[in-house]
Amino acid sequence: MHETDPLELKLRQEAERLSQGLGGAPVVIVVGGDKATDVPRTITVTGSASPLRLRDLLGILQAAIQTESWKHFRDW
Repeated sequence: MHETDPLELKLRQEAERLSQGLGGAPVVIVVGGDKATDVPRTITVTGSASPLRLRDLLGILQAAIQTESWKHFRDW
């Protein structure tokens, strides 16, 4: 099991709260690690009414990348 940080636990609780408010929709929070901001490492947490598998998480992130790419291309 990976090590946990108080920030990671707080983010996981927030993801679960957001998921509940969205009817159980999967929520993914990614925070980049940076010494200047005291974030010890890159943290990825998920919250969902049902447990997310890695392929589900990767699918959500890939869809977000494609959407952002499309929006950038459309406005270019």
